[in-house]
Amino acid sequence: MSPYVLEPLSAEELSRWDDLIAPYETRQLFHRRAWLDYLAATRALRLGFWAIRQRGRILGFFCGGVLNKGPFKILGSPLKGWGTNFMGPVADRDLDGHAFLRAVDDLARRDRLDVVEMESPFLEDRAFEAYGYEPVDQQTYVIDLAPANPAKVWDRIDLKSRQKIRKAQRLGASVHEALGADFAAEFYDQFVEVLARKTLSPPYGPECARMLLERLGRDGMVYALEIKDPDGRSIATGIFPHDEHTVYYWGGASRLSGWSYSPNDLLQWAAMETACGRGIRVYNMCGYGYFKSKFGGLLQHPRRWHKNYSLTARWARRAYHFYFERRIRVRGWWHRRTLASEGE
Repeated sequence: MSPYVLEPLSAEELSRWDDLIAPYETRQLFHRRAWLDYLAATRALRLGFWAIRQRGRILGFFCGGVLNKGPFKILGSPLKGWGTNFMGPVADRDLDGHAFLRAVDDLARRDRLDVVEMESPFLEDRAFEAYGYEPVDQQTYVIDLAPANPAKVWDRIDLKSRQKIRKAQRLGASVHEALGADFAAEFYDQFVEVLARKTLSPPYGPECARMLLERLGRDGMVYALEIKDPDGRSIATGIFPHDEHTVYYWGGASRLSGWSYSPNDLLQWAAMETACGRGIRVYNMCGYGYFKSKFGGLLQHPRRWHKNYSLTARWARRAYHFYFERRIRVRGWWHRRTLASEGE
């Protein structure tokens, strides 16, 4: 079989990116230009776009973000911390994964990449393993919303959660769709409060939620929900980007002062009910744990794969991971002390 080649797209092709990838089976939300532009604006990275060619014939496309960490050049498709479930190639399902990853190796040599990180549900594990990639599990609950019937979705929710949702509604908690800078600021403030209680801090700044809502909102690819108490105070918020098939739980938060209303349970039910109303058939909760297990999903085990092209890059990656975790906890400790002093 002749090899695959990754060739950079021309400026004219880049202007038609969404149209170019539209016919392919594996196109998802995270391949869309609106999502990629949001990442570029918030993660200080350069976008890369390539055609996957074989003997001049286009088999699909590949995209990712390139950034530098010290002396190391990294390609993420996607990278951990981007709030992006997966990317990888956009192609038909018969794409040869071995040939594609061999082309990625050629790209790494040509562009002097030190690390490549990738997650794609359409490439087989054995292909990644054959080309020296190492896996990290990314467990998540995925809920089947088909045939977009809220009554059937409701029946699969844990009984205690259904009771909490009904109680919240009886007490006067209400669900509102919202967009804009004011909502984004409220979401981030709640998120800081939630993480501070765990001595953690947000891994991204306040501009991320605002820019995500702005850029995806233009194309109708996100909805934001807010739970309010009977006095109109915001007690929970959530952001849910989506494409035609799947909605994702990008982020959510709540106020400790509103927990008697069980706002987090109501928020999740509202997210699913809204998705059904839009004809969306899958809800990816983007994580796991006891709370997320209560909403009728199946626990799946996708993997994110990374390859280090030198021993130095391998050690540097481990050191950065340790530094990042420590920084999050130190900032969380500071936020917690700040909240405590404000309450005195």
